[in-house]
Amino acid sequence: MTEKLQTELVEAALAGDIDSFGQLARRYYASLVAVAYAILADHQLAEDTAQEAFARALTNLSKLRKPDKFAPWLAQICRNIAKDMVAAKARQVNTEDSCRAPDNGGRDDNVEAVRGAIEQLPFRAREVIVLRYYNGLSYEEISSVLGISKPTINGRLTRAKRKMARYLKCNGFPENRL
Repeated sequence: MTEKLQTELVEAALAGDIDSFGQLARRYYASLVAVAYAILADHQLAEDTAQEAFARALTNLSKLRKPDKFAPWLAQICRNIAKDMVAAKARQVNTEDSCRAPDNGGRDDNVEAVRGAIEQLPFRAREVIVLRYYNGLSYEEISSVLGISKPTINGRLTRAKRKMARYLKCNGFPENRL
């Protein structure tokens, strides 16, 4: 979606055209799920978070000062909701018995190793990794969603991949598979 089309859709939504907001929601849903997943590491919670972000965006659309910055604004709403969910989950875990053995549900060890490598990354690095490699977004699409430049995306991805490789190597992942 071009920036011009996005701006037109946002302005139409501001004028009360709910179909325009629906088009924006369809365009950015997968990206928001990826943004939330980068924080939550749970696909179902990420989907719930994306839906909540759209609901909040719709009710607060009049507060958006720059319609051309809709996607980064929406992504920030999604991040905030996801962070609130993490905090709520942490409070819940602190009140429960946290001495349970981890259950990998029969998942492949390689998948778990890569997931562990992603989870140890700083949030901003996790976010671009998930958007790029799990959602298959181009640099242009990531730039549009996060409101950051392509060189910034490239730098975050490069640093993230290096950290993941170090983590995997230190945790016994075969070097020939890095």
